Amino acid sequence: MKRASGVVWVCVLLMALYGCANKATRGFSSSGATAGDSPGHVLNPADTEAPKFKVVTFEVVGKGLEPENAVTIGEAKLMAERAAVADGYRQLVEKIRGVYVDAFMKAGNGYVNYDVVQTHTQSWLRGTEVISISVAEHNITEARLQLRINFVYDQMIWWPIGLGTDFTPYWNTSSWFTPSPQSSRQASN
Repeated sequence: MKRASGVVWVCVLLMALYGCANKATRGFSSSGATAGDSPGHVLNPADTEAPKFKVVTFEVVGKGLEPENAVTIGEAKLMAERAAVADGYRQLVEKIRGVYVDAFMKAGNGYVNYDVVQTHTQSWLRGTEVISISVAEHNITEARLQLRINFVYDQMIWWPIGLGTDFTPYWNTSSWFTPSPQSSRQASN
């Protein structure tokens, strides 16, 4: 009996090791070609000229209403604009950082007694541009906002980066983002 269970464990171990082997060693690559046709890169091609920096633009439309308790028409319009911009900021944070959802439900006797869903999001936003503020139908004020985030490709991950000492504006160079030699040395350490 011990010998039979030992043989089973050896077979399981061999199957596990064979399943973990690289597809390129078995003659296949992720693109379906044989191992001799491609170098076996998984995420990026072997192209060394691939861009290492990119800019992603997020755009939202915030909406706001004039409050009924405003003292003057001017105050009502300003409060609606501010509400639309604040709604736009909230939407940007939800897009970038996500939303924490806390839900609670209490049920008894075949029906729901109590149901609460709370959402929360929080983040710092820098560099958000208010593109336009306009009044749409039904006196709804709309604010168009956009935020550009710079990303750098490092160790197979796109990381968001800030505008530090290694940033060169696009009008000074042929590319949007050019790292300084100092930042390249810091990244390699």
